[in-house]
Amino acid sequence: MIHSFEGKTPRIHESAYIAKNATIIGNVHIGVHSSVWPGAVLRGDFSSITIGKYTSIQDNCVIHVEGSIFNFSYPEHPAVIKDYCTVGHGAVLHGCTIGDRALIGANAVIFNNAVIGEGSIVGTGCVIPDNKEIPPRSVVVGVPGRIVRDITEKEWEQSKTHAELYAELATKYKDLQV
Repeated sequence: MIHSFEGKTPRIHESAYIAKNATIIGNVHIGVHSSVWPGAVLRGDFSSITIGKYTSIQDNCVIHVEGSIFNFSYPEHPAVIKDYCTVGHGAVLHGCTIGDRALIGANAVIFNNAVIGEGSIVGTGCVIPDNKEIPPRSVVVGVPGRIVRDITEKEWEQSKTHAELYAELATKYKDLQV
């Protein structure tokens, strides 16, 4: 379901795949060949959500933002997920920035103003607290998340390949109109 909110309407590229039971509300922009899978919720109400190209937001993810639509001031934290990213099943991204070619593991949680560097891997179930910055090409695991190593060259190459495979899979689902 796609809904406007407070005069803001989601902008979704025609090549993107949006599952029929995904929910996209408000100030959300979804780029070329990106996908939003069943059960995902993207709420661009307090601020904006930007999804780059060839990025998959997988089943049951929640992406939300921070800010204020009321008469008081609250810091604005948009959510930005850049190009060729994979956001695994059930992840929660709240007012954070995810760099190009990052992989966010299933059920990971990333909070306000956190930045995940280009090509980084955030492990399954990992929690990244407010304001934490993860350098490019890092592997992060645990609660709270801690850097355990740099990614390998193979992992760097696989990040783009994986994103492209999901874009191809999304095309098949779009043809099925699921």
